[in-house]
Amino acid sequence: MKRILPFAVLAIIAVAIAVATVIETVSGTDAAKALVYHSWWFIGMWGLLTVSGAVLVFSRKLWRSIMVFLLHASFVVILAGALTTHITSKNGFVHLREGEASCVFWTKNNAGAANGNAVTFDDIAQSYNGNQLPFFICLDSFRVERDAETGAHADYVSYVQLSKGQHKEKVVISMNKIGRMNGYRIYQTSYDDDERGSIFTINYDPWGTATTYAGYMLLGLSMIGCSLWRKRSSKTERKAAEASSSKSTTVFMALVGTLLASYMVIAIALQPLMPVLRSPMLFVHVGTIVIAYILLVVSMVRRQVLKTAVFFLTAGIFLGAIWANISWGTYWSWDPKESWALITLIVYSIPLHSNSLPWFRSDKHYRIYSVFALLCLLMTYFGVNYFLGGMHSYA
Repeated sequence: MKRILPFAVLAIIAVAIAVATVIETVSGTDAAKALVYHSWWFIGMWGLLTVSGAVLVFSRKLWRSIMVFLLHASFVVILAGALTTHITSKNGFVHLREGEASCVFWTKNNAGAANGNAVTFDDIAQSYNGNQLPFFICLDSFRVERDAETGAHADYVSYVQLSKGQHKEKVVISMNKIGRMNGYRIYQTSYDDDERGSIFTINYDPWGTATTYAGYMLLGLSMIGCSLWRKRSSKTERKAAEASSSKSTTVFMALVGTLLASYMVIAIALQPLMPVLRSPMLFVHVGTIVIAYILLVVSMVRRQVLKTAVFFLTAGIFLGAIWANISWGTYWSWDPKESWALITLIVYSIPLHSNSLPWFRSDKHYRIYSVFALLCLLMTYFGVNYFLGGMHSYA
């Protein structure tokens, strides 16, 4: 039972996340957070996963393989960082017209929440709480930069002055370029229709972000270590692997995966890039995800590449989290695309644990499961854009 429990909990979490993405589409982000993402039972499920996973790791003496142990430990660190962020972080916004200054930022209260429309003074009075900043932020000027060839928006740039006592600092804040002071981070979020005012996101999360990033670093190092450390497979295992997949089928699946992945690249290339996408992180993040998707398709017939595919998908997701933290002020926002990428990671990582789950030792069972896994991948790749939307729907 102790071997199955962590994976059963993981499956329940994946289903809950999938349901939450539908709730968000039907009833809004705040409903999804209240009913699932920020609920006591969902947080409890992650806690149960951590405890049951730790019991399994120690019962199987995985510390004997230091890299495998560190790989699993990194997820505990990441979850600890996420919990710290949930408990201690502060997030809000500041709206300034040119020439205005403020030392107050606004956060949502339980009486109401932002609905994606312009925030009015009535909204602020009923749905938001004022919070004191340890410094003043003054908007000197704002401008929209446009692409010389297409005229499309290339960037949103605010020239601000941050001051605390006698200390004054002029800062340029734009998409993918944030301002910092006293542990607070300031992000360009939106602007007024007349282009004479800016809306900034304010984020304060020094401990949660630091802990989570430490987990990312540990994860990256342990994945590299696991990739370099290889066990010698027995002759029987090699023969079984060779018998279970032909070269022609593998090439066909690789071509299918490449065609599916090319859809993302072509879609990006044919459109003027939004300001948030004008970052070197675009090609690093998307490129890693594309490689992962190709390998995941190939893994249907060549099981040997599954671990590599999962590692690439994990790296792509957390590179995206770092980029999101740079651009949006939070490394994880439960956007539907993020959520389904996590579901796909969960689904494909389960067969890697065949030592604890004997059912997956059968090639027949693995093939059956891989069809279901492919459906999750297709939902992440295509379905989210067409049915769920979110911040990753850039069309």
